[in-house]
Amino acid sequence: MQIKRYLAEDMRQALKQVREEQGPDAVILSTRQLAEGLEVVAALDYDASLFNPAPEAQAAPSPSGQGLKAGAETAGSAAASSAAGAASESFAYRPSPQTGETAPAPGDDDSLAAMRREIKALRRMLECQLSSLAFNDFSRRSPVRADLLARLIHLGLSSPLAQDLVARVPAEERDPARAWQHALSDLCRMLPVDNKDPLAQGGVLSLVGPTGVGKTTAIARLAVRYAELHGPERVAMISADSKRPGAQECLFSCGRQLNIPVYLAADADEVHERLARLAHVPVVLVDTAGGLRDDPHAHRVSGLLRPGGRPMTRWLVLAANAQLQTLEEALMLYSNLPLSGIIATKLDETASLGGLLSVIARNDVPLTLVSDSPDLRRPLQSVSGRQLLKRAVAQLRASPPRRMDRESLAQHVGELHYALG
Repeated sequence: MQIKRYLAEDMRQALKQVREEQGPDAVILSTRQLAEGLEVVAALDYDASLFNPAPEAQAAPSPSGQGLKAGAETAGSAAASSAAGAASESFAYRPSPQTGETAPAPGDDDSLAAMRREIKALRRMLECQLSSLAFNDFSRRSPVRADLLARLIHLGLSSPLAQDLVARVPAEERDPARAWQHALSDLCRMLPVDNKDPLAQGGVLSLVGPTGVGKTTAIARLAVRYAELHGPERVAMISADSKRPGAQECLFSCGRQLNIPVYLAADADEVHERLARLAHVPVVLVDTAGGLRDDPHAHRVSGLLRPGGRPMTRWLVLAANAQLQTLEEALMLYSNLPLSGIIATKLDETASLGGLLSVIARNDVPLTLVSDSPDLRRPLQSVSGRQLLKRAVAQLRASPPRRMDRESLAQHVGELHYALG
């Protein structure tokens, strides 16, 4: 057995040295953080039995008393200690004198914390290694589906959704173009899209969503559309966003440009009081304050939009240029409200629609309207799943080519759950 001590900056460098010098069959005996760096002791052809002392010799019971038994136990203990000492002298590593090695005291909190960190680092490295091995094996068995997975990730889809779409492609598929079309067709069927007009039924429409997604602009555009069809006196707007500076002034400015009345409401009671006074107006649009999970103002939206005397529909506004995690958090935050649909804004400001597609495909709330222009006079548009996918693919082709090596792709995907035969 060969035992060697390595000193490196971190665990990754230490394991790299071990693999290069002793190969993949080396066994890590110990790790320790020193002032010079991380110390790792590894062994090749490790035999655990060499470190286990031989069982003590059992003396036969003698009727003569305890003397023979005690002598046998003492001799056995001495033999075991001698064997263990010899094994230690033969196989244990000897640290350099300047390191001043001392065994950590039992129960030392710092030592336990360091050990936990090292275990977590080792676990993370093993997960990365296993992911790379699994992806490489998957690439050898099904290169078409491996290429498809890379394309779907480049499209901006979430890793679970991309893996789900890849798993739906037949394993015997050998044509990359057909596999790509198959995945896009499945994704199109997974997108809940509802082209109903939110203004058709009239009543009260409230828009909710994070700050800065374009709720005020979307309300103004809905008001413009209805006013052009039925007259400005048949529509009104209420601003319940007293948190963001300038939000109410922005809606007032839109109202003056469009000749549409705008009313203010500071809390839920004022909102319902305004709605009662506007009972003669067929359509009332309510602009609410935005926020995310850690914002205390966001949790007041539920009380603000509680059912009142008039029917109220609630629409979630999402910005297409937001990160996937932000979109998922917004849906989770407003999931307690009975949402009628999703209005996607800022399609003209995003380079990838993958995040929006991933969120819509994984939820039951349908996409109803989209906005691809900041022009107030341009109405919100309905869109089909096919049109949205066509736009996403066009953006992918227009963007600069991105290459991702297999190791990076495997780590991006993480734990692989392909369920592929």
